Amino acid sequence: MSIPGFAVSPLVLIAFGCAGLPPVLAPLPALLVIAPSAFRSDLAAYLEHRSRDLPTEFVSLESLLAGTDGLDDAERLKRFLFGRGQKGGLRHALLVGDSDCLPVRFMCLDRWTPAAANIAFYPSDLYYADLADAAGDFDDWNARQDGVHARYFGEVHGESIKTDPINLDGVSYVPEIGVGRWPVSSGAQAAAVARKVIDYERALDAQVAGARRAVFVSIDGWVDTRALMAGWAASLPPGWDATTLASGTAEPPDEAHVVAAVQAGAELVVHAGHGHDDGWEQGVGAGSIDRFRCGARLPIILSAGCSTARFAVLPPYEPYVDVDGVAHAGTNAGEVFEAPPPPPHCYQAGELMRSGFGEALLRAPGSGAIAYFGCNTGSQPCGLTLVGGFVQALAQADTPRPRLGDLWRSAVARYVEEERLMSLVPDDGWYPPSVFFQGMKFMLFGDPALRVAGR
Repeated sequence: MSIPGFAVSPLVLIAFGCAGLPPVLAPLPALLVIAPSAFRSDLAAYLEHRSRDLPTEFVSLESLLAGTDGLDDAERLKRFLFGRGQKGGLRHALLVGDSDCLPVRFMCLDRWTPAAANIAFYPSDLYYADLADAAGDFDDWNARQDGVHARYFGEVHGESIKTDPINLDGVSYVPEIGVGRWPVSSGAQAAAVARKVIDYERALDAQVAGARRAVFVSIDGWVDTRALMAGWAASLPPGWDATTLASGTAEPPDEAHVVAAVQAGAELVVHAGHGHDDGWEQGVGAGSIDRFRCGARLPIILSAGCSTARFAVLPPYEPYVDVDGVAHAGTNAGEVFEAPPPPPHCYQAGELMRSGFGEALLRAPGSGAIAYFGCNTGSQPCGLTLVGGFVQALAQADTPRPRLGDLWRSAVARYVEEERLMSLVPDDGWYPPSVFFQGMKFMLFGDPALRVAGR
């Protein structure tokens, strides 16, 4: 893979430990697995499994933070990824850790909320994938550095401030690498997700010829997506059997039908409709997760709904700890910010942690989902472009086993182009900035190096 502005040499010299023996060529890692050092033993089986099909390296979070400069731990992690990308070969990064143990970058929006001084923060793992600008230099997502802006990253204006560019921090947006997160807080949780990946790929390799199943779930009350989903279904290559569950039909998108589709072996489930932290409105929720199973054939699930990929706090509305270590009750609890609120710390632990449907699906041992792509807060209709781009990337993959992170990268790149992000300007409403930062709010919970069923 060619990364603009990065070196692309695929090999590195590794010297033997014994004197007199010549150096040998070894591949540079295409996948970096970054996690707290305490998780390493729990990831051993996964690292061995993944190394068989992709050059893989485990990097402890503690070691990379100690050896990398940056404003905070989130920037240190990103600079480390950028540095490794410059050496060549880097294709994916798997971030193993929830908001309590692996840094989260919160982007900033000038959302119209007087009690919050018209500022809101949202977690964004796109920050870790968008490593370089158009010239190949490090993209720190922080071009505007005067005053409070020095500590605000990925700033988007246009909702309350109409005179600035929407892309205030000059974010380049298109990811150079695929980034996925396992939002886990313990080695045991990491081991459970790792086991699912190993079992999934072994089952995929052993799969006999037969139709691959996709299920499109269109729920009334948000946007009428039936025609759109019909187009997505038709775009899938030969060998895919697509079913649509739609409101008002003989096969409604209720819990019973969605669960039955998963148990029948659906490898791809695509949802559009209202969502919330705990599930899909009028559809499935946390009580369905244990029944999401068909042996080791767990689905990849995509959702355009609101908040189903929730995993971190949403400051300053909710309680949070800021970059200076000061605790805030949040505006939902009556706190009023007379000045722009301090940004959140990149770790939010204990009672400040949040969880959602997608996170629960991924972490469920032996059931749920093998990967989840969805929004960590409010989603807008433009989110359908992201989900559709993911489906289109799968349909157009030129390999029978595309990697999950490559599909995600393609979906984001397509979103930038189709929604014309770099041409957006403020209007009298709030929608243009929402279109711009939509891709920042969507999370990929899963292994970006996961091999999935393609053609």
